Amino acid sequence: MVLIEPEFEIDDKNRVLCKFHTDYIQFIDPNKDYFEGIYLDKKLTCVTCSHYVHNECYFNKSRIDRIEDKRQKKREFKCQLCRNRIERMFTIIYKLYNEEVFGIKIPLLCCSCYDKLSDNTFLPELKKLNLLYLFILLTTFFFLFYINFFLMLLNLHPLVRLLIFIPYLCLSAAIIFISLMRLKNNIYGIKTYKKIFPKEMI
Repeated sequence: MVLIEPEFEIDDKNRVLCKFHTDYIQFIDPNKDYFEGIYLDKKLTCVTCSHYVHNECYFNKSRIDRIEDKRQKKREFKCQLCRNRIERMFTIIYKLYNEEVFGIKIPLLCCSCYDKLSDNTFLPELKKLNLLYLFILLTTFFFLFYINFFLMLLNLHPLVRLLIFIPYLCLSAAIIFISLMRLKNNIYGIKTYKKIFPKEMI
C-alpha cells in the first residue's frame, strides 16, 4: 500500500492546511462566509480526512489518535511562547512531519502567537501586558491596604471586621494569582522568544 505524503501550506489566516486532505477544496473556498469559516476550523484535523479513515496517510491512524488524545487532554502539545494548548491539529502534524522527514525543527506555536510574530507585535504586546499586570497587582495590594485601614477606622469588633474583610481578601487573592500566572507566562514567552529567534529579530 502506497502511503499519502502530506503537503502543507499556511493560509491568509496563518492556519496550517494539508493539501492532500480530502476536504482541502472546502477549506480554501473563497465564497464561504465568516460563520462557515469558523465551522470549518473544527474540520482542520486529520480525523476528518478519508485518508485517516482508510489508514493510508504517512501518519497512521493509531498515531493520529494518540496525538489527538494528547492534544485534547492538554498533556503535551502547548505553544512554546504562551503555553496555551494548540487548538489545531495540523499545526502539530506540520511540526512533526518537518522534523521527521526534513530534519527541520519548527517551533510549536499557536495561531495567536504566530499572528503577532507575523505582524512584529509579539514583544511590544507582551511588554504592554506585563505593565498592565504589574499595575493590577499594585492596585490590588493598595485596595486591600485601604479597605483594611478603613475598617480599622470604623472601630468595629474584630470578628465583624474579619467577616467584612474576608470576601475582599478572597477576591484580591484570585486577582493576584491570575495576574502573577499571566506575568509568569509572559516572562517565559519573552525568554523563549529570545532563545528561538535570532537577535536581529528582537
